[in-house]
Amino acid sequence: MSSDYRIFVGAFPQGEIATRIQAVRERLDPKTARITAPHVTLAGTYWRSGPPVPENEAALIGRLQAIQGQIPAFPLLLGEVHTFPPAGRPVIYLGVQSTPQMQAARAALLEVAGTDKHARFVPHLTLAMRLTADQALAVVEELRTSEWHNGLLVAPIGELWLMQRGPDDPAWRRIGSVKLLKETSDATLTD
Repeated sequence: MSSDYRIFVGAFPQGEIATRIQAVRERLDPKTARITAPHVTLAGTYWRSGPPVPENEAALIGRLQAIQGQIPAFPLLLGEVHTFPPAGRPVIYLGVQSTPQMQAARAALLEVAGTDKHARFVPHLTLAMRLTADQALAVVEELRTSEWHNGLLVAPIGELWLMQRGPDDPAWRRIGSVKLLKETSDATLTD
């Protein structure tokens, strides 16, 4: 058994929007859909040495808990279908607007977790990555006539998840979380 594993911190939509996105993912690419729930990676993916157990990330989990409630909650603004190369098996993804709130959350995470591999961060939500080029082209054409491309979907994010996956794990698993600061109304009435 290999002892290297990966981790990332992501924003996972919840509720009805997540269910709808997951249904599209399951229809297009069931294997990818089973590996992890719909999400936007904000920090990572980081490679680690050692067994893929949560205890090996205790220090990071502690640092993430220390910033809990300091990062404001934010919405993921989702829309437009795009692809990343490679040409042979392109990744089909739902675009995510790079808002100042999301960028601030990413910056806070990188400060705690360290620099990741993304010199140029392109926020996205993967829909499929195991289709042939011809299948991908047909799927993109289909999705670009739908609300996934022509609308703006909003997914509120109130918590970020730390995920871990070893080489023999069938799927990513949540090993920690960071609750975000909820907005409070300053329109309180006083007598």
